[in-house]
Amino acid sequence: MANIRDFKMDVKQMVKLFMQECYAQLAYSPPLNQENVLDIISDAMELETDTIKKINTPEPESKNNLKHYYKAVSNDFYDKIVELTERLNSLSY
Repeated sequence: MANIRDFKMDVKQMVKLFMQECYAQLAYSPPLNQENVLDIISDAMELETDTIKKINTPEPESKNNLKHYYKAVSNDFYDKIVELTERLNSLSY
């Protein structure tokens, strides 16, 4: 990770691209799956907000070791975005 600003931009860009996939799925999915897709969209928006909040305000006990803190936040974000992608792909047509 080069710097915090780049990490924030990466988070926003990845969520934006994921949301585009969700809206494409929403447009072409049967009405039964639309509520599930809307739940996934809500979770993605919450993930972005929580991750940006974690980036902006590191926990007090981690201020001595910021590199490891941001690496943990990064890994957590990527794991959750993969989980959301798997949830989106698991919806049946």
